[in-house]
Amino acid sequence: MRRKALKSPVFQGRRLFLMLALLIVIGVLMLRAAWLEIFQQEWLQQQADKRQMRVVTVPAYRGMITDRNGDPMAISSPVSSLWCNPQELLQAREELRREYDLSRQLTDATVGDNAAEEREAQELATTRFAQLESGFRQIEKELGLEEGSLPAKLKEASSKQFYYLGRQLPLEVADTILALDLPGVAATREYRRYYPLAETAGHVVGMTNVDGNGIEGIEKARNELLAGKNGQTRVVRDAKGKLVESVISMEEMQPGQDIQLSIDRRIQYLAYKELKTQVSLLNAKAGSVVVLDAHTGEILAMANVPSFNPNNRKELEPYLYRNRAVTDKSEPGSTLKPLTIAAALEARVLGADVEINTSPGEIKFGKYSVKDPKDYGSITLSTLLARSSNVGASRVALLMNARDQWMFLSRLGFGQAPNAGFSGETAGLLTNYTQWSKVDRASHGYGYGLSSSLLQLTHAYAPFAANGVLMPTSINKLDKPGLGQQVMAPETARAVLGMMEAVVQKGGTGEKAMVDGYRIAGKTGTAYKYIDNKYQNDRYLTSFIGVAPASRPRLVVAVQIDEPKIDDSGGRAAAPVFSKVMAEALRLLDVPPDNLPDPRQAVQQAPIPVSAPANSAGGAT
Repeated sequence: MRRKALKSPVFQGRRLFLMLALLIVIGVLMLRAAWLEIFQQEWLQQQADKRQMRVVTVPAYRGMITDRNGDPMAISSPVSSLWCNPQELLQAREELRREYDLSRQLTDATVGDNAAEEREAQELATTRFAQLESGFRQIEKELGLEEGSLPAKLKEASSKQFYYLGRQLPLEVADTILALDLPGVAATREYRRYYPLAETAGHVVGMTNVDGNGIEGIEKARNELLAGKNGQTRVVRDAKGKLVESVISMEEMQPGQDIQLSIDRRIQYLAYKELKTQVSLLNAKAGSVVVLDAHTGEILAMANVPSFNPNNRKELEPYLYRNRAVTDKSEPGSTLKPLTIAAALEARVLGADVEINTSPGEIKFGKYSVKDPKDYGSITLSTLLARSSNVGASRVALLMNARDQWMFLSRLGFGQAPNAGFSGETAGLLTNYTQWSKVDRASHGYGYGLSSSLLQLTHAYAPFAANGVLMPTSINKLDKPGLGQQVMAPETARAVLGMMEAVVQKGGTGEKAMVDGYRIAGKTGTAYKYIDNKYQNDRYLTSFIGVAPASRPRLVVAVQIDEPKIDDSGGRAAAPVFSKVMAEALRLLDVPPDNLPDPRQAVQQAPIPVSAPANSAGGAT
């Protein structure tokens, strides 16, 4: 007969205790879960969002800059900026190094059955460490860094959580580095500015800095319009910082506005090319060219040498950025003489057909004197300009009272910034007439004692080409011309324009400014520099400013050469550049010639029989 097994009271008590404890734990967990779900849901969601949700800036697309024909002068292309968390990247590298070293030690000390497993672990650690080191080398190669320099750079930035490995990298370079899947390395999409005309229009267009803000030229002057406004988007990222999805657009990105300049890139190119060639030929310090449409006030070209290529920032020097035609002021010299004659005609102190007595070729003002190269005797106003008589210009200026002379120059814009649309435009210098002595009045007559930029001087010549009307000057293309100001009578403008034609005729100082097929009116100038309280006879600016076609004026072109080492006059240094730039500009704008010979004379002089049509004189097109 079997006995019944007796259950131990101790065992039964333990089981009940464990079951009760388990039920209590489950109950506590359920209560905690319910509490979190009901009362802590919002707080938990916020904590999750802090770890996963990010607000990402959506960079605005910078507006394009085009020339008057719509051809691009500045455009933006997408790039990537590569960044990392130096602490995270260095920590991952250190951990892999320790893992690699430890696996080697264990493998060396292990024998028997575990040797194969340890060798496999070592191979894995070696592979992971090698991949990371290879990634470092790849980054150094792609970014052009010295081999082995990246760890040191990361250590220098180890106190930061954000460090740029490279800015504005090509997309393929950034993608290559991101494909290495290195911890803490990510990229941000940005835009990089590209300038198709490079150094040809560097001073006009300017450039942006690495953050996309304009710092020179039109990029700076119109930065607010071009820049647009960045947007913001809330996104979800995983533990490695990779984008999972976009949640919501918090603020819409507003692209920048496009800006159309008055520049004609064809004329801009040839102006820069001819200027650069001449500056190099004369071994000059610098040079500038301005091409202006006299009827609209639009600037068709503006070039400076030396220039800079905004696409290549590695070797740029700050002194190259200066737009000399806008920011630099200098005494005009003899290029002011046509304005002196115009002022005298407007003041009615002389007529266009008078003669000026320049004998004996010198005027004395106490210890000061004004001289001509020789005694020209009694000369017409046309001859005064053709031979560039300082004595004649001084006598004309002294016929006026100071107030009339000052008011005329003020109407032409002297002493005032042109407000053409550039930043840093100089106002030049024109003191009030109440401060002028007799010497000042005389010296103002031939271009000394006051100063202006080349743009101001070019603008002041525009009324000669527009029947006495001065249009506001502009670097922006105009849908319709602005309101001009009648600064001189049409008769005065035409009379002085006719006088300036004598300058480019045979025997005039500007013979080299002639353009085949066109009548040219202009004036040469040479202004000595005022340095250390005295004029330097070996340092000067040469210039030529002219209008064409003289019978139906359209363009004003001004050329200035700074300190030429070979030719010392505007007629020899600057006039040749004027001739080439004006000729090509007129051809590109399809302006018809106005200086062709009489066809009847061409037929009479042609040999008989005529086998082909006679070409027009000078080969003008």
